[in-house]
Amino acid sequence: MKRLQSKGAAVKVYQRTDAGWPEDPRVEALPTRECGRRADAPVVTGLAKLGRGGVVAADMKRQVTTSECALRFLEEDAANGDQGAADQVKIASAAHRTRTVGGRLYVSGPAYGSGTGWRTLGKAPGGAALYGDQIIDPFDIGTLKFLVRTATINRAGPAHYDADGRRVNKTWAYRGTTTFAALFRASKPFRDMLGGRLDPRVGKISFMWGVHTDHTGVPVTVITVWRTGDGYRLRGATAATRYSWDVKASISAPAVTGPGRDPYSDDLVDAYR
Repeated sequence: MKRLQSKGAAVKVYQRTDAGWPEDPRVEALPTRECGRRADAPVVTGLAKLGRGGVVAADMKRQVTTSECALRFLEEDAANGDQGAADQVKIASAAHRTRTVGGRLYVSGPAYGSGTGWRTLGKAPGGAALYGDQIIDPFDIGTLKFLVRTATINRAGPAHYDADGRRVNKTWAYRGTTTFAALFRASKPFRDMLGGRLDPRVGKISFMWGVHTDHTGVPVTVITVWRTGDGYRLRGATAATRYSWDVKASISAPAVTGPGRDPYSDDLVDAYR
């Protein structure tokens, strides 16, 4: 990773998340065949650039596809004056963009404010656009040292697929179980993600993680899986991220139309906060 940082390597990202948010009871009451598939997992794609210390810039797109029945009920609620439902309808039908470059976070999409174009959310670390569903930063040395040190599996692994769907036959597997509190202490990117504060209730939750690299140690996949139990609105989640490395990235600051708003969203980082 230090070698990748020193040469300013770029990486392509493909990520899917499955989160256990509460389902609309009206949807739960309908037969699955009537609604077709349940809501698709949020998909995040984009590019990130490394430099000294880890990710120095990122340009990501996040798209959520809402199931037909859930969207229909949201539209009905919006027509009856429910502003929250109206906001969710906008979010469900749009792609959202986040970009960090030059120490600032730029955003685009209806969740961040009305109108089109880019907006700014102010100062932010280079990886701020990259994380929100996936909490493991495989480009941060401190995070990697913690994971390798606490791994219960450290051996040759099975084949994995990169962000372009290409098979990587020779991999090395690091896997383990830890708590959000332990990751918070060890990982500066995770602390940055949460604004420097972790709810003590969340800190007690354990999660399983896995990092697979190719035979040179370059990350190919990162997976996190956790469940909460009773008393939590979010029942758990799985985030699976894949990387491709033979790419180039030039990420520049966009022209902005004004300040954005901190959005209502279903990013997992909102649940942790």
